[in-house]
Amino acid sequence: MWRYIALGLSLLVLVVTGVLGVYNGLTETATPDQTTLQHSVTVGVLLYGAFGLISGYGLFRRERWSFWTVVAWAVAVTYVPGVAVMAYADADTTLGAAIAASGATALIALGVIWTANVMTRPERRPPATT
Repeated sequence: MWRYIALGLSLLVLVVTGVLGVYNGLTETATPDQTTLQHSVTVGVLLYGAFGLISGYGLFRRERWSFWTVVAWAVAVTYVPGVAVMAYADADTTLGAAIAASGATALIALGVIWTANVMTRPERRPPATT
């Protein structure tokens, strides 16, 4: 029962971040006054959007390859908040805020990775008796 709750929550997280990531990644195009870090945040948002949608589809179908796309999604979704805090920082922003942002996101991403691993691994069959 708990695995199916985790599956539902993971699918929700992947699809929502996928839709928002693709939308924001496409609408927030690079402007000439963007720094390199700010541009990397936009690219990261687009990447976690694409990987989120692909992973959501694969996890829904319980395809084993979706585990690796979930890992790629997790890397992108963990990278973006910490770098965004520093890229758009003002004088009061601390490194601790960036670490906290990425750390909290990493915990959620680890839950989705665990779910993808559990729900897509091949079933073990008992040995045939003769």
